[in-house]
Amino acid sequence: QEGRDVSEFEAMKAIKILRSMMSVDHGILYNPEDYAIAGGELLVLSMIVSWILTYFFNPAIIESNPLKDRVGYNNLCVGWDTAPAKYFAAPMFSLIIFFEARFMQLDWWRAALDTTLTSRQRKAVLVSNAFSAISWFGSIGIFSIDAMEWPLGHTASFVQLVVFGYIAFVANFIETDRRYHPRGSWIFVGVFGVVSMVFGACAMIQMVAYDPATKTRGPVPMFLVQISDYGYFLCMGVQGMFRPAAPSLQASYTIVSDDDYKLPDDLAQVSSALGRSEPSAGLSEKSNYVLGCCYSSGSKLP
Repeated sequence: QEGRDVSEFEAMKAIKILRSMMSVDHGILYNPEDYAIAGGELLVLSMIVSWILTYFFNPAIIESNPLKDRVGYNNLCVGWDTAPAKYFAAPMFSLIIFFEARFMQLDWWRAALDTTLTSRQRKAVLVSNAFSAISWFGSIGIFSIDAMEWPLGHTASFVQLVVFGYIAFVANFIETDRRYHPRGSWIFVGVFGVVSMVFGACAMIQMVAYDPATKTRGPVPMFLVQISDYGYFLCMGVQGMFRPAAPSLQASYTIVSDDDYKLPDDLAQVSSALGRSEPSAGLSEKSNYVLGCCYSSGSKLP
């Protein structure tokens, strides 16, 4: 089963996924959580590289910038707000958006295939994941809106991601049985929620209330914004430990005729034969996708 080889642990999830996308096999096993992990890995990597580039090539921005003027300290995102770090971080962030949006899609497919879920649970997953995916697309404003010219819009692009990302995380608990919830996960959900909402509210208040003429900051104490800000990134770093275990998706694929192309009969027969798969007993089947075991979390289908 994909993922059990020792070689998997020698590379990032992002590399594993990109390699699997080039596979010529007639089937693939998707672990949706791999995509969320890959997005997190690249986020950390892009931040580290961006701060190194900013430190060596644009250190002045660390001492003084519009975001620091408004909140009193350097948010972690300051490292990639200017050139040359921006030239590295922006393309990297596009890949992060792909991984996160793909996670939302695969998670929804999994919910749609799971016959144990109620229609209300499926709808909750669909709505939360759809808004989270849209939120990730909108987060490109972090780079398209210059923090030097419009700090409020730049910050709002990130804050909305904080809010909708948390909602999507909670949806993971709605769609899974309580027996697959890690110990302490509900406590983490509460802490993560408080930190996310406090940070989002404090950041926006400081952005709106700032007086550029007198350089007077808003009413929120700097320490509260800073603690909730760094606390949010800490929660992001450990959220994978508290995410519920869930099944993977197994898919088969073949080439088929479509509106503008018809396969020759001999090729169509070969393609059909290669694409046939017999799902294991007890798995829920729909179209060419079946639910499989999630090897990463140790969960088994009931």
